Amino acid sequence: MVIFKVACYNLGMKRVCLLIAVLLLLVGCGQGESSKDSSLSPKSDENGKSATVSFASDATASPSPLPTAVPTPTPIFSEPNEKGDIEINADLLSTLPATTYTVPADTVILIYHTHAAEAYRQEGKYTYKETEPDSYRTLDESKSVIAVGEALKIELEGYGYTVIHDTTNVEAPELTSAYSRSCEVMLSHPEADIFIDLHRNAANVMFKSDDVVILNEKRCAKMFFVVGTGIGTYEGEYAKTPNWKSNYRLALSLTEELRAISPELATDIRTKVGRYNQHVSDMCILLELGHNANTMDDVLNSVPYFASAFSKVILLDKVESEPSVS
Repeated sequence: MVIFKVACYNLGMKRVCLLIAVLLLLVGCGQGESSKDSSLSPKSDENGKSATVSFASDATASPSPLPTAVPTPTPIFSEPNEKGDIEINADLLSTLPATTYTVPADTVILIYHTHAAEAYRQEGKYTYKETEPDSYRTLDESKSVIAVGEALKIELEGYGYTVIHDTTNVEAPELTSAYSRSCEVMLSHPEADIFIDLHRNAANVMFKSDDVVILNEKRCAKMFFVVGTGIGTYEGEYAKTPNWKSNYRLALSLTEELRAISPELATDIRTKVGRYNQHVSDMCILLELGHNANTMDDVLNSVPYFASAFSKVILLDKVESEPSVS
C-alpha cells in the first residue's frame, strides 16, 4: 500500500513537471513571435523617445505637396565674346522668321559709309595709295568701298528703287568715333526710309584669298549682315536702343534670299552689343560685302546678286489708284 502511494505520488509529480514544461515552452514561443513582429511595436528615436510608427492604414493619407520649382529664366543674349558678338536665345529667334515687305513706290533708300576708306586686295590694274602701310584703306573713291556703293546704287535703281548714295567720308579725325558722324549723315536725309551702311570686312589675306563663291563662272565675294542690339557693354551706355528684332528680321530675310542663290553666298548674321546707328530706323542694314582678301572684281560680281535678293524682300507697291469716272 505504501509502495502504491509512492508510485502515485511520483506519477503526479511527473504530470506536474510535464505541465510546467509545456507552459514554459508556450511562453518562449510567444516571446519569439513578439521579437519577429517588433517592427509593429513603437520604436525609440535616436534620443530614446518613443517614435510614432506608420502602419499600412496610414498609406491612404495625402502626401505633403512638394514646393513648386521656379524655372531659371533663359537669358535673351549670351555673354559677349572679345569682339562684342553675342548669341540670341533660339526660342526668341524662332519668333522672327524671314518675311517680305511691301513699301510705297516712292520709298527712298540711302547708301552711306561709316568707313568710306575701306578697300580691297590690290591686284593687276587695281592699285591704290594706302592711307597707312598694309591698312587696305585709300582716299581714292574709285578704288574704295565708295565705288561699290555706286555700283549698288545703279543696280537697285534698275529695279525701280529711289536711291541716294552719300559718299561723305566721316572717318576723320578718329576712326573709332566715326559712327557718331555717320549718324549725322543719316539724319541729314529725312526723306530716307531704308538705310544701307556698306562696309568691307577685314580678313586674314594669306588664308582668305580664295574665299569666294563661283557663280556663272565668276568669282563672287561672300557677304553678311551685322545687327546691333544696343545692349552695350554696360547698363545705360545708349540713351536710345535699336529695334533690333525688326532689323534682325530684315537681315535674316535678305540672308535667306542670298542663300537661295547659293548657300555660301551669305554667311551667318553677326549680332553685337553695339547699336551701329540702327536706332535711327526699323529698316537699317549694315552690309559687309567682301573682305580685304577679295579683289574689287570679286566684290563687284556680287553686287547684282545682292540687288536681286533685295528686290525679292523689299517689294515696291506700284499699284496706282483707279482713274476717277467723270
